[in-house]
Amino acid sequence: MPACGRGVYRAGVSAWKRTTPESRRGAPGRAPPPRTGLLLTEDPGSSQQFPAGSTDPNATPARLWHVPFSGAPEVVVKVDQSADGGPTDVDGRPVGNWGAWESSGIVDASAAFGPGAFLITVQAHTLWVEKADGEDNFAPPGPDFTYKREGGQLALLQIPGM
Repeated sequence: MPACGRGVYRAGVSAWKRTTPESRRGAPGRAPPPRTGLLLTEDPGSSQQFPAGSTDPNATPARLWHVPFSGAPEVVVKVDQSADGGPTDVDGRPVGNWGAWESSGIVDASAAFGPGAFLITVQAHTLWVEKADGEDNFAPPGPDFTYKREGGQLALLQIPGM
């Protein structure tokens, strides 16, 4: 596992081959090339979240790791939470902790977008792009809850050589 040793690692993600585009397509009657590693999304749990900008060496936003079957794991990308507190954020709260945004899934999209293409999701839990008061059914007077629409993305990620 990655050296930080913290967070939740989701392994139902994607494995890929380091091969040429021609060998990735394969040939009739030929087995596909062997897989050489995994892409794993890391989502720091609430006990491993730190304030944005923390200097703690364990502080990190959500990340995507490449874990080869042989060799050392490496971070491929990190979730950028810089939109939190920006002009599209309507929650009126301070910027959320690093790790409050999740990289919650990755899928091999090379069949549609070419070698090294993956679709990855980001759930931006502290970025509210719309909110409205809920109903008032119980005392004390006022809304009993808030409707919210969080930010997030389905992104196309190109990782050369993967």
